[in-house]
Amino acid sequence: MECVPFSKVGGMADVVGSLPGALDGLGIESTLFTPYYPQIHRKEAGNEIASFDVWIAEKPHKVRLRRVADGAVLVDQPTAFDRPGVYDDPRSGEGFKDSLFRCVILQQAARIALRDGHLAADVVHCHDNHTGLLPVYLKDDGGPPSVYTIHNLAYQGIYGRGEFWVTGLHTDRFFGHSAFEFYGDLSLMKAGLSFADLVTTVSPGYAAEIVTPAHGHGLDGVLRNLGDRLVGILNGIDTGLWDPATDRALAATFSATRIAGRRQCTRALRERAGLKDDPSLPLCGMVSRVTHQKGLDIVGAILPWLMRRGAQLVLLGTGDPAILDLFRGATGRWPGQVALLEGYDEALSHQVYAGLDIFLMPSRFEPCGLSQMYAMRYGAVPVVTKMGGLKDTVLPFDDDHPDGVGVLADWATAESMQGAVDYALTLFGQPEKWKRIRKNAMQRDLSWAKSARAYADAYERVLRR
Repeated sequence: MECVPFSKVGGMADVVGSLPGALDGLGIESTLFTPYYPQIHRKEAGNEIASFDVWIAEKPHKVRLRRVADGAVLVDQPTAFDRPGVYDDPRSGEGFKDSLFRCVILQQAARIALRDGHLAADVVHCHDNHTGLLPVYLKDDGGPPSVYTIHNLAYQGIYGRGEFWVTGLHTDRFFGHSAFEFYGDLSLMKAGLSFADLVTTVSPGYAAEIVTPAHGHGLDGVLRNLGDRLVGILNGIDTGLWDPATDRALAATFSATRIAGRRQCTRALRERAGLKDDPSLPLCGMVSRVTHQKGLDIVGAILPWLMRRGAQLVLLGTGDPAILDLFRGATGRWPGQVALLEGYDEALSHQVYAGLDIFLMPSRFEPCGLSQMYAMRYGAVPVVTKMGGLKDTVLPFDDDHPDGVGVLADWATAESMQGAVDYALTLFGQPEKWKRIRKNAMQRDLSWAKSARAYADAYERVLRR
């Protein structure tokens, strides 16, 4: 439902948008298939390559497929996608009530395009619950094999049994314990897991966690039954797009070996956020969706200690009103030390990463996480919880591990996070060690190169089957 550069809500858009370029470097041709949101990218109308009806019940919905310059195919269906948001209406802050209809339009369009020869594919790669039906449709048609990637198991696409008719599938055949049924409801995520030829998730650490009851969100049994058909492949980032040496959004460019410009970025961020301009104060911060998962309330709990410790804090994000209120209150209590940049702006996110000394990511669970990778790339030392992809990407720094890139908290608790931040602040006060850890972080290979090869192997595996 989202992919850069056409639409973005979360990190999945970055992954879906950047993986094809990495695959292209391996000689694998890929086509992005994504909704056409006119209000988001009217200039990307493209050339129409096909037009057909998607029937839901006995009602036709005209679909036009538009191919744009980079080879992506946009699904133009105004009833489903001519909206002010991707998943939610920003005017009400609520999810669209016809979300299942919208998902089905996208997946039926892909099904028909492949079945009728408008598009061709050896393997179809599906992402998260919004495409959980497509592996079912492909199996039903005898179509190409599918790889299904879990980006976040918490968002399963749960709908009432009474909505099953929207899928166009036969209830007796597909709505059962071994197929879609999830405690009496319909789970699109379970559908994808049950019918895909191979299931991947976005880090080895998360793959190990989700087969346990603690992190399986009720699907751990289904995931365990996959056996070796469940694979963890760590996400990469687009190191061309995320490059502080060439980033025009920054006040000054810099690199791991030419770090001087970073001081100007920190000064510019302090000015933008209304913080006291004092280089001796460690500048901590977060770029995040403000949700319970991301643990920002944990940072809120240690804020008084952090202020006494002599640090500054800036948050860029939007989401949970209660957590945002906590930080709004903190800006009034500690003016010049705490700043809230409410909302989200892509260029501003680059500026925040480039200006921070310490990046905080106290997630209660984290399938992979891209923010800690962006932070490392831009020289902000990450302090993260030991969860999922965070522990796969942030190697701990200490005297026994001088090649480490950050600090890990054992648990997503205020006490554990405070201890980890305290250690990071101690390192900040030791210039030689701080230069070492920052350089390590900036030079860590976070590109798609290794991960793209792993996906290529996954595609070959399902083709062999």
